Parts: sequence; C-alpha cells; structure tokens
Amino acid sequence: MQYLNSVRQRVLDGITATPIVASVLAGNADQQAYARYLTNVWHYAQHSSTVIGLAGSRCVARHPDLAAYLLHHAQEELGHEQWALDDLAVLGVTPDRVRTSRPVVSCAAMIGYEYYVAGVANPVGLFGWLYVLESMGDDLGGMVAEALGSTLKLDSGLKFLAGHGEADVAHTKDIIEQIEQHIDEKNLPDVHHAADVVADLYVRMFHELSD
Repeated sequence: MQYLNSVRQRVLDGITATPIVASVLAGNADQQAYARYLTNVWHYAQHSSTVIGLAGSRCVARHPDLAAYLLHHAQEELGHEQWALDDLAVLGVTPDRVRTSRPVVSCAAMIGYEYYVAGVANPVGLFGWLYVLESMGDDLGGMVAEALGSTLKLDSGLKFLAGHGEADVAHTKDIIEQIEQHIDEKNLPDVHHAADVVADLYVRMFHELSD
C-alpha cells in the first residue's frame, strides 16, 4: 500500500491547493462554485454502480473474491447521484438544468477511463480508481461539508459530501483490505496505473471547477 498511500497524499495536497477547495477551507465558500462541483459529481456518480458492476462481472471467473466485493459495492453506490440532485435543489438548481449540462473535460475523461478499465482493460485496475475517490471522501468529505455548511449557512444541501465523509471511512478500509488480501503482484501495477490516471484527472477537475 505504500505506493497507493503516496498517491492518496498527492491527491489530497493537490485538491486542497486548488482555489475552489482552498477558499472553502479558508471560510470563503462560493455557492455557485459548490453548485458546479455538485453538477460534476452528478455526472460521474450516475455511472459508478454500472462501472463497478461491470468490473465485478469481468472478475467472476478469475478473481471471485474481488468480484463479490465489487458487485456488493455496486449495490451500495446505487442512487448516490440523487444525493447530488437533492443538494443542488437546495441551491436552487433544477434537475433539468443539471441533466442538460456537460461535465468539465477532466470529469468527462475520468468517466470514459472508468468504463475503459472496467470493460476493456484489466478490471482489477478499477480498485485504483475506487481507492482514490473513496479515500478523498474519507479525508475531505466531512471537513468540506462542515466548512460549507458554516460559511453558506446551509442546514441541508450537504447530503453527498457529508454522507460520503461518513461512509467512505469504512469503504476505504474495505478497499485496502481487498487490495492487500486479494490482489497479487501481477495485477497490482494496473491498480497503481489506474490510481495515477484518476489522481491526475480528479485534481484537474477541481482546477477546472475553479476557473
């Protein structure tokens, strides 16, 4: 896990240095920027269960333990895009406006890369993507939700961030366990590569949301 831990720290440092997140943590949150973030969250979250389930189905024959985890996790991710829509509604953004929007370039690229890994390349590599996103939910979700609620005076509209800040603590622990117990040296490079690609795209997404 040493390499993945270094990726996790790199992503954390990169995201907290972006203007959009640095402003939130400094107590200067902007509601429109938060809405842009949630809109892109909706774009990628609506694919999560499908992508994870696809990877799980391709792991059944050769990696049954990983398949069982992925298929279960796909169920857990069902409906999380609705959390983003609910939060956006609190901010006055209608579902129609969200659905007719387009993700920023890095977000669109990340979605496409997820499908490539899950459906074409080595599906075990998807654990690199899972680790990066779940660990960021663990590291930042609760902290950013609290800062946004305080600055923007929100009593609601924080379901996605707060929910993942809580759930991703356990999810990150579970993913680490799966990687350590069920992913061998032959497949680990693909996990590392996926983590590197997603790390770059995810940090870039926050830079693009800052513009």
